Amino acid sequence: MEETKLSLSSEEWSIVADPEIILTKNAVLRKIKAALESLSHWQLGFVRENAGRLPEAVFEYNGKISKGENYKGLPYLILDYPRHFRPGHIFAVRSMFWWGKQVSVTLHLSGEWKERFADQLTSRLEGLKNEALYLSCHGDEWEHDVRGGSHILLSGPEHREGPDLLRNSSFIKLTYAAPVDQLERAPEFWREKFRNLTELLR
Repeated sequence: MEETKLSLSSEEWSIVADPEIILTKNAVLRKIKAALESLSHWQLGFVRENAGRLPEAVFEYNGKISKGENYKGLPYLILDYPRHFRPGHIFAVRSMFWWGKQVSVTLHLSGEWKERFADQLTSRLEGLKNEALYLSCHGDEWEHDVRGGSHILLSGPEHREGPDLLRNSSFIKLTYAAPVDQLERAPEFWREKFRNLTELLR
């Protein structure tokens, strides 16, 4: 039997009838994109001032901002820089805004880059146990939700598992994350944590 009416709840009808909701969302995303563009410019300057700190190969490409509407059903914006993506071999620092969830910065290493830096990062884990830093070495490599089951908090009781996870994994992700209610200070957060993560690789 064909549907002759569209059934929506009263809450759904109120949203459909109010264009300001989407217009406001779009305005917010434009502001966040502008903040990421500013961050990208700052990152280029930071890298120039600290030439030689990281392998030249990872700076082959400029930063790239990506956006979408459906990461687990929610809008997001991402800046990748440095970004060196080859199948099975990733070196990236990802600065992210995820609507309603978190602001984050992630160091993502796999393949040759994971092998190159794993011992160095393992030796530094103990010094990071008081940091609000998340480690992911298993499960979905593209999982960004630090509250998900694939991340452990290095300042939590699970931090003792970190060295073994690092050694036995195919990838490493280290993530600083802040709740979305701290969005106002996101530009400062992104810069500070970008600096912290690149310092780990010196």
